[in-house]
Amino acid sequence: MPSGEIRWQVDYRDQAGKRRSRQFATKREAVEFETKARAEVAAGTHLPASDSITVAELAKRYVKHLTVRRDTGQAMERATLATYESCIRCHITDPEVGIGTLKLASLRTITVAEFRDRLLEAGRSIAMTKRIIATLGFMLAFARANDLIFTDPTEGVTVRRPGRSSAAISHEAARQLRTNVKKLLDAADDDFRPYLIVAALAGLRASEQRGLRWAHVDLDAGFIHVRERADIYNEMGDPKSSAGTRDIPIGPMVVNTLKAWKLRCPPSEMGLVFPNRKGGVRAQTDIHRLWFRPLCEKPGIAMRWHDLRHFAVSAWIDQGFSVKAVMTFAGHKDYRMTMERYGKLFPSEDHHKAVADMEKRLFG
Repeated sequence: MPSGEIRWQVDYRDQAGKRRSRQFATKREAVEFETKARAEVAAGTHLPASDSITVAELAKRYVKHLTVRRDTGQAMERATLATYESCIRCHITDPEVGIGTLKLASLRTITVAEFRDRLLEAGRSIAMTKRIIATLGFMLAFARANDLIFTDPTEGVTVRRPGRSSAAISHEAARQLRTNVKKLLDAADDDFRPYLIVAALAGLRASEQRGLRWAHVDLDAGFIHVRERADIYNEMGDPKSSAGTRDIPIGPMVVNTLKAWKLRCPPSEMGLVFPNRKGGVRAQTDIHRLWFRPLCEKPGIAMRWHDLRHFAVSAWIDQGFSVKAVMTFAGHKDYRMTMERYGKLFPSEDHHKAVADMEKRLFG
């Protein structure tokens, strides 16, 4: 039959008793919709397309929700909010591969799966695609909590990622890290060497070290207490997770270095251990541009700042710390990250003795 000559119409009432109707080009489409709609009405999960908002509109509401957390009354950290906004703008509502124009009522598992495939075909990495789908899931959870949708189309949609063995720190890589760290420490000047020593032997994240205060350093007991961090905007805040709040044992080398550094540390009203010249938080970009990158170029070393943290964790493992100890010191939320990234661990009861022995053996 000619297209558009005859149309099939489905009349029904939604769960609120409101009369609804939709037209279809074929009988098959009409029957499939009627069967599905009546089942959804019975379950109380039917969402008429005419009442549904688009994914782009949901994104606006979700970002507003994140800006001022309505459920807690607390604003989200700027850096975290910027990450969500970028993920939504550059991927989820992207005009080329995104799904911003689709209505929530039209979202199905297959829709999300096709979106995932487009992301991968467009060159998004496995890790990025996984992050995008997770963000979409957070958005839809918000939609469900506000009765904007009744199902979770992201459920069952997975993004396969290679095993972490490819990203694991091998014995050879650990040996190379040890060589490179020694070269950096030998080449560093007196102002930057303390910063490197703490990064390499305490395993702090860059944000945690930039936000470290003297009040959280116990030189007598030999501990660094991680309680705060500085984000990319140099604003102080809590660690990103509960696992980030931790106590890290430090050996004599770090203790003595910090004792000497404290005597000539630039004054800081914030009480920062490593402040900038004005006493505020050092910008990580400045650390890279002014200190770390030029230092690596001297001996011709190719390293990332995060490799110093890899060095610290690998050294703990080499010393025989237990899985639980290394996981705690590193601030890992999941023990599998520790195991998969850094290999087998051997227990050690005396953490401080082990740290001292490690320093002596590595830098002796």
